[in-house]
Parts: sequence; C-alpha cells; structure tokens
Amino acid sequence: MKHTKRVNFLKGLLNIIGGFILLFLMLSILNCIVFFHDKGAKNTILSIIFSLIFFGGYFMTIFTLRKILNSILEKNPFIPENIICLRKIGYYILSIGLIDAIVNYPKLNNIGFNILLTSHGSLKPIIFLYISLSLLAFILADVFKMAIDIKEENDLTI
Repeated sequence: MKHTKRVNFLKGLLNIIGGFILLFLMLSILNCIVFFHDKGAKNTILSIIFSLIFFGGYFMTIFTLRKILNSILEKNPFIPENIICLRKIGYYILSIGLIDAIVNYPKLNNIGFNILLTSHGSLKPIIFLYISLSLLAFILADVFKMAIDIKEENDLTI
C-alpha cells in the first residue's frame, strides 16, 4: 500500500512537471514568433528547432519515466522494455545537454565559473551534469540487464 502511494505520488509529480514543460515550450515558441522581426527568419527557425529539441527531450524523459513507474506499479520492473527506456532517457538527457551547450555558448558571461572562456562565448559546468546524468541512465540500463539475466538464471534453476 505504501509502495503504491509513493509510485502514484511520483506519477502525479511527473504529470505536473510535464505540464510545466509543455507550458515553457509554448512560451518559448511564442517568444520566438513575437520577436521574429528582431531576430530574422533564420534565427527564429533555429530558435524554434532548438526549443523543440530541448523541451521535447525533457518531455520525452518524463514520459519514459512514467512508463518505468507503470512497470514498478505492476511489480515487474526488471523487463527488457525498461532497459530500452533507460537508454532512451540517457540519449534524451545527452541531447538536452548538447543543445544547452550550443545555445548558451555564444552568451559570454563573466559571472560564475566557466570551463572554456573565449572571446566568442563560454562553456558552463552544467554540461558535466547532463553528461553525468546520461551516464547514470546508461549504467542503470546495464544494471537492469544484469538483473534480468540473473532473474532468468534463477527461474531456470528452480
């Protein structure tokens, strides 16, 4: 019972976060359209594409996490579909990090810590967080694969 409440709470939290991400996506696209004359057509289209990839990556991560939570709710988390989901999450987070680094590189910012600072822009340490989180998702996928293999061996020996 306690386990079910926790999973349902997490699903509700993911729903709220997903709603905010969709709202931010719409606001970002609206911002690109409103300032179309200031940026020009090329930059507006690039901004819309980057917004779709960035917020789409977050939304797909949340959607995929909900799939994993559904399998946990069914008390069957060690299935091949969860391995695929965890790998997808790793790729989503990595793509979000790369888009963030590309979009924010030209913004020269002397405030805070910079990893790579040139006259054209700077690279922030947040990229390492994205890389670490994507590696964590890939490692969890491998752990789930090992757990499935061990589970299958145990099922065969009994």
